[in-house]
Amino acid sequence: MASLPPVQASPSASGSYRTFSGKRPSTNLGADEENRRKDPKISRACDTCKRKKIRCDGILPCSTCVKRKLNCAYDAKYGRGRPPTPPPSTTINERQERPRSDSANDLSIWQPPAPVAHEVSTSQVHSHASPEIEIEGQYFDPTSGLNFLHRAWKKLLIQKDESASYDPNDTERNQLLTSAGDPPFHIDDSASDSFIPDVPTARRLQEFYFETCVVTYRMFHRQTVEGWMEIFLKDRELQRPIAQSLGNSRTAILLTIMAIATLRLEKLNGEMSTADESLVLQRSDHLFCAGLRLTDMEMGFPRLESAQARLIQVLYLLQTARMNKGWYTFGNAFHITLSLGMHRRRDEKRDFPFTSRRQNYITSECYKRTFWAAYIIDKYLSVVFGRPRLYQDDDIDQSFPDNVNDEDMTPQGPSISDDPADCYIDALIFHAKIARIIGKVSREVYSVSDLSNQDRLAAAHRSARELHEWRASLPPHLGTVKPSTLIPSFRRQAIALQLAYSHALIHTNRPFLLTEAASENVIECISATKASLELINRMAGDSTLLHSFWWTHYVIFCALAVVYVWEIQRTTRPTDEIDNQSLGKIFDLAEKCHGHLKRGSTGLSQNRRYSVILDELRSEAQRCRILRGNPPYPHQGGRPSGETNANTHITFPFLQDTDLFGTAGSVQEEIMPNMLDSFLFSDWQTLDSSAIFPFPDPNSVSPTCFPEFP
Repeated sequence: MASLPPVQASPSASGSYRTFSGKRPSTNLGADEENRRKDPKISRACDTCKRKKIRCDGILPCSTCVKRKLNCAYDAKYGRGRPPTPPPSTTINERQERPRSDSANDLSIWQPPAPVAHEVSTSQVHSHASPEIEIEGQYFDPTSGLNFLHRAWKKLLIQKDESASYDPNDTERNQLLTSAGDPPFHIDDSASDSFIPDVPTARRLQEFYFETCVVTYRMFHRQTVEGWMEIFLKDRELQRPIAQSLGNSRTAILLTIMAIATLRLEKLNGEMSTADESLVLQRSDHLFCAGLRLTDMEMGFPRLESAQARLIQVLYLLQTARMNKGWYTFGNAFHITLSLGMHRRRDEKRDFPFTSRRQNYITSECYKRTFWAAYIIDKYLSVVFGRPRLYQDDDIDQSFPDNVNDEDMTPQGPSISDDPADCYIDALIFHAKIARIIGKVSREVYSVSDLSNQDRLAAAHRSARELHEWRASLPPHLGTVKPSTLIPSFRRQAIALQLAYSHALIHTNRPFLLTEAASENVIECISATKASLELINRMAGDSTLLHSFWWTHYVIFCALAVVYVWEIQRTTRPTDEIDNQSLGKIFDLAEKCHGHLKRGSTGLSQNRRYSVILDELRSEAQRCRILRGNPPYPHQGGRPSGETNANTHITFPFLQDTDLFGTAGSVQEEIMPNMLDSFLFSDWQTLDSSAIFPFPDPNSVSPTCFPEFP
């Protein structure tokens, strides 16, 4: 076999060339080569590493199996003579602790028989073919399960397409820490308050907010807010200071309500150009920023409205892709809810906090509604950002709000004797319940603790049972009744909970796509993915639905990632758990939803990042389809715009590298199956947060520091 070609070095930001081959560069290359010659040669890999064609250190148990908590065995047939006995891991550990200058004749150093001269192991090939790269002091291995993310980040850093909303420029980067990376606000520095709508428009925006914009986050009492609006408009008529009568937090709530309604009202007209969306954002940002200034200047002790104002600001920020600002603003709201004791139950014997007067029924119910709305946001922020949850269930004993509609509430209590048949608060309660299960999944299945796969699998099964019980307990108008037959407000609630249910099942079961003994979880994950894609595809035809939930595009991202990961995994793990016809339909749905995500990326930066990241993962899945003899694209329509059809000849330049592996087919067989070999449970959370990852400063990182992946 021809000798391996040397690894090509890439120029760094300074113009010099740096090469990484599994280790940091050494200034003494001669000594480094000598040390590598003294390293023991591994001629036998464990059964797992051999089957997956990944590097093995030849000990028992090997480091790969220990890391992935797998059974390590050497039972496979050995065809090169007498099989060497793998030494226990302690022997190797002792060897590694000894100085490298030890004599090669020292019998305490285990040296298995050298491999046959004409054979080159897969692990050796990858060691030479995949040098590490360095980005701002961080080293990345392109052969890891996240190498497609590195390629996507490279594209995001160097793209110059003016139509892309995420262009890493000075405007986005040079902001306050709490907003760095977010799209900047579209405002000017003028002190004029002409951006505040006139009386009819303000009332119309308020009505639109309560009728259309609110789905499950029902933390306000509508009639109370309408009273605030009349006071606000009266002050405007008399030319009084904007917050003179209502105070800062209540006025900020009204301004943010109008900002959200302004933004959403324009989206009812369908897709907007980047210029049109910029004009709409300018109007809504003016209202929002005026409210933000009021909460920033709020004086005195916190009140219920202090928490409500910041929570509704979080919702606006999330809907406009100001994810980092939303994260920090939510942290402020979180602390206010704790300071007010909103996480604790109240009863006749205990009125907490002690600084408050005895509250009326409406205020008491709004405390509960506000807390549980914050709780839901917290659980979803944790999965979207891949970060820990702020609210801890062990510290919470707050009860759910009563099933009473706003119009049936009085300061003394409900005005009706029986619970209403179809209550708008049901959706808030059931969303909070499923959010609690999602939090439990994140805590137990994705735990950073040293848990075995069996423990994680058992936790997933418990959570799946809870999700099924949750689904069965839904009231008819949120569960069994066909959403299209419901009035618009209930239809949005029913669809929101259906989407939350499908996402929760995906979140629970997706880590087991890459295991070998969890067919039940695989089937449930793929089924939930199909259900979510079907639902999203239907939502795409109704602008009032697609833009109703700030986390819709995240769910699309999760579902598409599952489709592509499973397509890749099928190359190394052929199964009959899902028939090919069903998988073909799912892939077709994925193509359509990928197109919906691309079309929804004009003004939302994290959606653009989602799309670019999925493009990379999707290309891996397409190569796997070719490997199995399938066309790279499904035969049906629905492809994202600008892409070739199924009949177009597609080439992958790296498949033509025959010097390294001998044939293009062997390149595919060696590279593609190994893409997810090192994918860990925690990598799913990295994937979740990849669109919000703090990108390096492009001015300090040369694009050539990234590997030239195809």
